[in-house]
Amino acid sequence: MAIVDFDYRMRRVNSSLCTALGYEADELQKRKFVDMTHPDDIQHDIEMAGRLFRGEIPSYRLEKRFVTKQGALAWLDLTAILVRNKRGKPLYGLAMVEDITHRKRTQAELQISEERYRSFVSNSSEAIWRFEIEQPIDTTLPADEQIRLLKEHGYLAECNDAFARIYGRRRADDVIGSRFGDLTEISAPPVSVSLAALIRNNYRLRNWPTEIITTDQEKKYLSTSLLGIVINGLLLRVWSVQIDQTEQRRISQGIAESHQRMRALSAYLQSLREAERADLARELHDALGQSLTSIKIDLSVLQKELKMGNSGVGAATARRFSEIHEALGNSIAAVKAISTELRPGILDKLGLPAAIEWQCREFSRRSGIKCEFKTSRRAPLLSAEASTALFRILQEALTNIARHSKARKASVALSAGKDGTTLTISDNGRGITA
Repeated sequence: MAIVDFDYRMRRVNSSLCTALGYEADELQKRKFVDMTHPDDIQHDIEMAGRLFRGEIPSYRLEKRFVTKQGALAWLDLTAILVRNKRGKPLYGLAMVEDITHRKRTQAELQISEERYRSFVSNSSEAIWRFEIEQPIDTTLPADEQIRLLKEHGYLAECNDAFARIYGRRRADDVIGSRFGDLTEISAPPVSVSLAALIRNNYRLRNWPTEIITTDQEKKYLSTSLLGIVINGLLLRVWSVQIDQTEQRRISQGIAESHQRMRALSAYLQSLREAERADLARELHDALGQSLTSIKIDLSVLQKELKMGNSGVGAATARRFSEIHEALGNSIAAVKAISTELRPGILDKLGLPAAIEWQCREFSRRSGIKCEFKTSRRAPLLSAEASTALFRILQEALTNIARHSKARKASVALSAGKDGTTLTISDNGRGITA
């Protein structure tokens, strides 16, 4: 409190005012109150004090800023009245002030916090919303009853524009006040199932996948996180963050479909290659192989006739016939080998186990590496494409063993069970180098 003369000088002050402004009493009594008033507040304060001292108003009240002795800013809630004598003559002004610096700072901090919060919520790309509950719900009630009360008393009290856009609206104001389920035609899982999961998980639910069809008939895929605010056993409100994963889901589905098409194309191209190999192997075996065999037979007959008809056939001619006969035999063997490598007939006629057993024997014969083969009694149930794929994998693996492993022994095992067919190829070589 302070007694103020008409020249704005403080005649008397109490200790509380001294504490608020950081001065001693004798220091304050030498000053006018305008000397310590913030420059932006002086004019208004002088105008109000002038009106008071002229008797135009009985009192006034305002919140004003003072500058303390230390140079800090102090907010004071000032109430000023005019004190008169018994005859009504003005004597002095009485100022009663309350230090509201802490409250003003708190309000400023709250305002900054509120602005930051509003900015964050408004500008967030994620949907943020808050459901208030008109009548707090007792969390000890059965889940079904809590869900019923949530639907009955819960309403959308706050959200951002991102939330509104998910549900086919332009602005948050277009959906404020909506109830649970108002904005969707279909929700999978249903809203009641999602709320039951929230209750079951102690009113916290993270990354809950939801598929909805909005009232505008647009399908959306969402990831929803929910947080229920429970105080003293009562559910007061529900906060939520939703992420629209519709575009991401479409991209993922597109990639999956693309991979599926690529696999189908790869399988189709492989089947074409295998068909071409089979045709070429058949042509080599049936056409070229038979032609070479016929030539070999004709040469054998001619060689015998020459020997029978003319015993004087030269040794050089006989030797030449023998070389041609041997070369044809080698050519026939080579044609058979190429035909078999292109597409072993045993794979189509006797199946995968027989083809693998034959391949292991051929590998041992050509490479000198002992190759053992074991197979289960149960016959593998495989398509022609799968059998061919496994056989080609075996051929490539054995080729790598021969070229790189420096192994002395290899083993191949084919096992068939309820869960599928397994082909295992191993060797005692040096393994994969750095």
